[in-house]
Amino acid sequence: MIRYRDLTEEQKALLCNGCGPKGGFVPVPEFCFHASCDHHDFNYWLGHTVLDRLKADLQFYKEMRKDAGWNPCNLIFALAYFLAVRTFGFAFFHYAAKERDEDDLVSALVFAAASRKEV
Repeated sequence: MIRYRDLTEEQKALLCNGCGPKGGFVPVPEFCFHASCDHHDFNYWLGHTVLDRLKADLQFYKEMRKDAGWNPCNLIFALAYFLAVRTFGFAFFHYAAKERDEDDLVSALVFAAASRKEV
């Protein structure tokens, strides 16, 4: 089982991009949520079931509320980001028969390295 906290910086850079969809057209402000967004990206990469997506989104909201502290503006943005991923995140979640594992991570790293060499 892969855990976010065990990823190297290279692995995080490959799987995570902060707030907003990877390759999105409109940049999404991160405020104080960069780490929460990265962790959420990782959970979406792992994927699996509808229940796993719900757990990822609820964890994301919980982490953002913690990051927001008592700042009312940040708490409003946390709620807005949560509602956005619940509404539009289905297109970016990896629905699959099983959660991705270490072999999938190695494959992603090899593919990324090969892609860099082609450029």
